[in-house]
Amino acid sequence: MINPTCVVLSIMAGTEMSFIQSALNHQFIVRAMPNLPVEISMGMTAFCASDNLPHDKIMLVENLLSTTGRTLYLKEEKQLNAVTALSGSGPAYFFYFMKHLVDAGVKMGLDEHVSNILAKQTMLGAFHLINNGQKTLDEYITSVASKGGTTEAALKTFNEHDMGEVIIKALQNAESRAEELSIK
Repeated sequence: MINPTCVVLSIMAGTEMSFIQSALNHQFIVRAMPNLPVEISMGMTAFCASDNLPHDKIMLVENLLSTTGRTLYLKEEKQLNAVTALSGSGPAYFFYFMKHLVDAGVKMGLDEHVSNILAKQTMLGAFHLINNGQKTLDEYITSVASKGGTTEAALKTFNEHDMGEVIIKALQNAESRAEELSIK
């Protein structure tokens, strides 16, 4: 038997709070979706709480989760499937893109180690720029892509292959899969 004042924190993807409440015969549930960078306290964890959970307990859970990175409280549990698709799975998308940046560097004649360093530092620098800067993502893209230049040539290829639409569709498929896997 769980102490009735305790909060149960679930990180089980797709297992809805109502199911957990019923299975445990317990009302105070928080459902969270962390991502892999929580391993190094740089993660993103979105969470929601059962309707009857007092605010002070929500804050307690948020303080706990914030030890692994940033947190975001959601009022609606149904948003967790989108969070799973975007943030929970998101590190894999960046790893995938980075892998192909490194592979492209190697195909263009760079040593794999050199290509790896260039790709990692470029991603890190770009992250810090968007995290600390004031421009929109479109403005940053324009800042790098000069008319008729190399960046524009690469972006043109992305656009010709509808890369933006492919990314959106991929995340929508991930969200749909999260919904299919939900335990209600």
